[in-house]
Order: sequence, then C-alpha cells, then structure tokens
Amino acid sequence: MIARRTLLLAGTSCALSFAAHAAQAKMVFNRGTASDPDSLDPHVSGGNSAAALIYDLYLGLMTVDGKGEIVPGAAESHTVSTDGLTYTFKLRPNLTWSDGSPLTAEDFVYSARRVQDPETLARYAQWFWSIKNAEAVHSKTAAAETMGVKAVDARTVQFTLSSPSPVFLETLASFQALPVPRKVVEKFGRAWTDPANIVTNGAYTLKERVPQTRITLVKNPKFYDAANVKIEEVNYFPTENLGTVLNRFRAKELDIALNFPPDQIDFIRQNLAKELHIAPSLGIYYFVINNTKPPFTDIRVRKALSMVIDRDGMVQKLFNTGVTPAYSFVPPAVPGYTASKASIAGQPQAARVAEAKKLLAEAGFSPANPLKFKLTFNTLEEDRKMAVALAAMWRALGVEAELVNVEFRDLQRQVRTGNYDVARYAYFAPFADAGAFLNLLRTGDISNVSKFANAEFDKLMNEANTTADQPKRVAAMQAAEKILMESYAVIPIYHYAGRRLVHQYVKGWTDNVRNVNLSRYIAVERPL
Repeated sequence: MIARRTLLLAGTSCALSFAAHAAQAKMVFNRGTASDPDSLDPHVSGGNSAAALIYDLYLGLMTVDGKGEIVPGAAESHTVSTDGLTYTFKLRPNLTWSDGSPLTAEDFVYSARRVQDPETLARYAQWFWSIKNAEAVHSKTAAAETMGVKAVDARTVQFTLSSPSPVFLETLASFQALPVPRKVVEKFGRAWTDPANIVTNGAYTLKERVPQTRITLVKNPKFYDAANVKIEEVNYFPTENLGTVLNRFRAKELDIALNFPPDQIDFIRQNLAKELHIAPSLGIYYFVINNTKPPFTDIRVRKALSMVIDRDGMVQKLFNTGVTPAYSFVPPAVPGYTASKASIAGQPQAARVAEAKKLLAEAGFSPANPLKFKLTFNTLEEDRKMAVALAAMWRALGVEAELVNVEFRDLQRQVRTGNYDVARYAYFAPFADAGAFLNLLRTGDISNVSKFANAEFDKLMNEANTTADQPKRVAAMQAAEKILMESYAVIPIYHYAGRRLVHQYVKGWTDNVRNVNLSRYIAVERPL
C-alpha cells in the first residue's frame, strides 16, 4: 500500500511537472486594462483600453514598433509626391485575413470610406480630413467614390490630399485607419466583432470575450510576421478597482498593470521599484461641460467652476504619480509645441476663489439661488476621489454638485448623446501632434461632446490643418488653444503620465509617450 501511495505521489508530481512545462511552452501574456471596451470595431471604438486590444487585432498601412515609433505595417514601402499631396503605399506580398482570404488594396479603400460614412459613427473621422473630399463625404455633400483614396492595383493604395499634412503618416498608424473585412462587416452588421464572426489581419485574433471579466486573443498563424511573434495567447482583464489591480499584479495573476491606486505610490516605490514604470504621456484628464445647456452657456459659470479648482494641490495630494497640473489642453509631452495656458495659471488660489464667487454672483447665483448640477463619473476609485474633491471645492462657492456614479460604458453613452451637465473625461492621442487634441473641439465634430463653437477657433484650426509649414501650424494651433482656454469650454485637470507595473520577466516592454506596447513585440519568461 505504501508502494502504491509512493507511485501515486510520483505520478502526481510528474503530472504537475508536465503541466508546468506545458504552460511554459505556451507563452501567455496576462494584461490588465482599465475597463471593458465598448467595441472592438476600430472605426467605432475609442479610449486607451480599447486601443491596446485593437492594435493587437489589426494592422494598418503604418504601425508602431517595439519602441512606439512609427514604422511600415501592412505596407512594405511608400512614396510621397514632391508637392506632398499624393501618398502611394505598396502592400507586402501575400497578405491575408485571419480566415485565409486575400487582403488587398481594396480593403483599405473600403475602410477609409467607411470611417467617413456618417452612419458608421466613427469618433475620429476628422483625423483624415486632409484626404481630398473626406470631409465632404462625412457631411454627405459628396459621394464616397469622390474621396481621394483608390486601389491602383491589388497591392497599391494611393491617397490624394487636398492640402499637405505633416502628420498624415502618424494618422495612418492610428486605430481608426485600420482595415476591416468588408464581407464580414456587411454580413453580420454590428455583431461582426463577436468571437464567432470576427476576422482580423493583425498578430492576433479574438478567441473569447466574457463581458467585464476577460478578453482572450490567440496568435494569428496567417499574420505575415507570425514567425517572430512569441506570445501565443493574450488575456486582457478589465478591472476598474485599482486595489484589485495591484493585488492581482502582486499575486502575478497580471503580468502588467496599466494603473494602480495613487495612494499606494510610496509602498510601490519601496517594494516594487523595479516593476514601476512612470513616463510622460499623450493624455489629458479633464471634465467636459455641456456648453449648450443653461446655465453652462454663460462663460462666467464655466470660468468660475474651472478657476476655483486647486489643480496643483490635488495632483500633489491625490495623484503624486508623475502627472502634471493642466492649465492647457495640449500636454507638454507633445514634441515641438509649447501649449497656451489659461490666464488663471499662476494666480493665487485665494484670489481665484474670490473672483469665482464674484462671477457666479454676476451670473445670478447666490445662497438663496445656488447653482445646482449633476457631476457624472465612472466606477473607478481614482475618479471617485476626483469627483469628491471637485464637489468640495465647488461647495465653497455655494455650488451644489450632485455626484452621479455610472459604469464606463454608460458614461461614454451619456456624454456622446449630450445627456449630461458636467462629466469626467479623458483622451489619449494616438499620434504626437497638438492637432490630435485641438481638432476634438472644432464646431460640429462628432468628438466635440462639449459642443464648443467658436468661429475664430475653427478658422485657426483650418489654417493649421491645411499648411505644411510647421512654424505656421504651431502658431495657429497656439492661438486656437488660447481661445479654447479663455472660453473655459472644458475643465483640464491634469496631464497624464503613463504609470505601469511591469514584472521583470516581461521582456521587450518599452516606455513611450504613445503608451502603445503591442503584444507581438513582447516575450514572457516566467520562472518555474
């Protein structure tokens, strides 16, 4: 009996050893992400959480390398005409979709037109309005066929611009420039991204999606560079509770975490110093104001709400993790650009509070008639703390802000439909240019959720978007940002710093301002 028990234990040990080696042989990457993406359709989705997933699933004409720099993607090369108006891309040979069907230039033509189709509801269609007739197609004043994109042959895609664009290659590396499979989209409609239907062309394809729990990707054997992709399975775990994120990372259930509780920064610096990654980012944390809804149509109300906020104090006390107070909309991480700050920057806090009270009184508000509105934020401890802090600062003005906590998807839906007063928001630009931020506020733009409208701002941004002269572009954008900041159309709070936790056994991770780390460049070498 002792001999049988010994054999049984030996067999169990062998089984565990075999399982461990099998797990080691199959390289799995467990990624933490802030929230469950609202969509895996690259033309519809938005937000940093969705972008990471989408870059794993699809490959555009241009992409980013392991260091976050722009490099050729599905295109092996490109040329630009001397006048800067014609871009011609040659696709890599024998490209296919994950189902084995050929991927051709026509797929990129269809996808570019789909982004401009207003029925698609693409959030960032304006990024591509340098393409001839793109804006007209989006506004339904021109047919899709008139847009400046065509397939010269099966492997050649050509774009014609209406004016030179210094950031055109950058925009083509963004997630809304990614190709989608026409036959699949037209067959399944909005359900085309379901695991049973989806077809991709990136390093991975979708295996399983459990809402609010896990999204599993598996290596795409049809990917042109599959031989150099080491990770065979990628699991994304959406988790809004940052305490849970930190615990799962410490337990090594997560190989990387995109965020952690700010109040744990001292503990992390002491105990996880080698795992801590903090770097400048192309992101802004801000609150949108419904500019079309009284009393926010009154600039005095908007200014009072913004100027009373002690950004420096909040960043120091609540978010001492590399973020910087925001008195501009464009972050300092954008190269070659000096942001235009609001005039309240540098003013003593006491003087700002006094002026804010005066402005609200002039707008007709008093203790007998207090300003009341709803402040909406999503389920994340960091956002709850921010909302509580803002409500307290506004309370000193006699303002009553009702805190409304909703899920991230509901927040996005309410803001996009204009069903809000003041709401927490954030934006991460996919390319390093001030226009990626300022174009969000142009009149009539689908991404202009605050409904800010200023003719001079629009004129300056049009100038910036239609000149290849970089000094002139920068000057126009700085003037436009100055108008934006003095209109108090939005309330910038802080400029993000990428704050990540990355286990040392994760190889190939590089901090970069885009905060883009594609799984195809990563290796996970867990110790047994």
